[in-house]
Amino acid sequence: MISPFFKISVLLALTCQAVSAVEFKDCYRVEDIKLPNGAAPEVGAIDFAPDGTLFVVLRRGDVFCAKPVADPAKFDWKLFATGFDNGCGLDVISSSKLRITQMAEMTEVEDTDHDGEADRYTRFAHGWGLSGNYHETNSLTRDGKGGYFISVGTASYSGPTFEHTLGTFSPEGRRGRNYSAVKWKGWVLHCDSQGAVTPWASGLRMANGIYRDPAGELWTGDNQGDWKATTPLYHIEQGKFYGHPNSLVWDPTFTKGKDPLAYYRVHLDEYNQDRTSAAVEIPHMQMNRSAGEPMQIPAGLPFAGQMIMPDNNGKRVTRLMVEKVAGVWQGGCTHYINGRGLRSGNHRARYSPDGKFLYLGQTVRGWGNLAEGLQRVELLGPTPFDVDRINITPDGFKVTFTGPIPAALKDAAQWKISSFYYQSKWTYGSDPQDVKQHTPELVASDSTSVTFRTGGLAPRRVFQFDLPACMATDGSPLQNTLAFYTVNAVPN
Repeated sequence: MISPFFKISVLLALTCQAVSAVEFKDCYRVEDIKLPNGAAPEVGAIDFAPDGTLFVVLRRGDVFCAKPVADPAKFDWKLFATGFDNGCGLDVISSSKLRITQMAEMTEVEDTDHDGEADRYTRFAHGWGLSGNYHETNSLTRDGKGGYFISVGTASYSGPTFEHTLGTFSPEGRRGRNYSAVKWKGWVLHCDSQGAVTPWASGLRMANGIYRDPAGELWTGDNQGDWKATTPLYHIEQGKFYGHPNSLVWDPTFTKGKDPLAYYRVHLDEYNQDRTSAAVEIPHMQMNRSAGEPMQIPAGLPFAGQMIMPDNNGKRVTRLMVEKVAGVWQGGCTHYINGRGLRSGNHRARYSPDGKFLYLGQTVRGWGNLAEGLQRVELLGPTPFDVDRINITPDGFKVTFTGPIPAALKDAAQWKISSFYYQSKWTYGSDPQDVKQHTPELVASDSTSVTFRTGGLAPRRVFQFDLPACMATDGSPLQNTLAFYTVNAVPN
């Protein structure tokens, strides 16, 4: 006969487990924010003023602002400025002064009489060309010294160049699926505090978002396609080449021929030596199909100090866990939010000043089903049970979780670990190459982490971790059972 006291103890234990278990709905809530009636809701950029006012640049030309309120349908939007040509970069200096990158320039707009509408429009910076192709958008981030870094996209074969272009035209740069017919398409540029623009780094295809983190490190994503095997996260450094050859027609230090595209098609080994690899290669279908702007998760939030990257072609946001090994950046990725009410089209991200919300600006610009507008993710406080970070070891990996782990995660036989590499070239994307299976061996564990020996570590290999579906010891379900890690350097 079972003691009634035992029955009561079991019931209490189950009740406590149910109360303490954390699910996705306890951590995040996704809301649609209604934009002004009659405005095409194709969001090019978003940013907050120091006083908490949210500014939204719409790709069709208007700039609206509002103070966020609890009800997402009741933002009191005001038209602040208008007339921009595909504005996709925004820096809100104050509630009365903005700088916006549009197709041909960076424009400063200011409300000098403080009536709530801009009355002064001034060109702050220029220097990149304009071919008329729809794909040549750009974005910006502050440089920490009063200036900016600007990422400038290449043009697309699916759209023409105009007969008359702004700036010098290059016939060699006009070749290929994505091309750089005018300066400085496919480049990161630096703009100083006076508006003077200089080239900084080359080889980007469509770096739809650029970000300088609080430590001063510069990051961009890029779009999978020609010369981009999958979605990358790049750590950007001056003078480096990031893999898309067409931009090199504007590099006076490139001395390997007049046509970089043709040269690297027949010298692929040399191409691999010349290009700077991504810090994180993000698998295209499983994780992120089209990178938006990276953004660091603020202090005080779950996963603080890591980065997120919206997916412009998927209903998700990627989480990025980078580390520096032997002087080289590399790291892992998994989902931050996957579905759960998100639309597609995510490409701009900002955390609210109080850290309670993540705002996502969305536009698909005609690719796929319409997914335009503005959403916000309310950060409810609890931390989901998830992979917290992945760190490389000399012969494998240490995987740390956000909470106490069950026996299933300490059983190496329940993990599936494989690896592969990507080869960027002229084709559109690339399947994983040289796929290998690894038999993990558990070498250490504690209450929240496991360390496996996997072998096979080598630069440019991407390791895939398929985790067992399980729950934390408090009953919280594991949010992600798929993660990846890109190896650029192996520690001693």
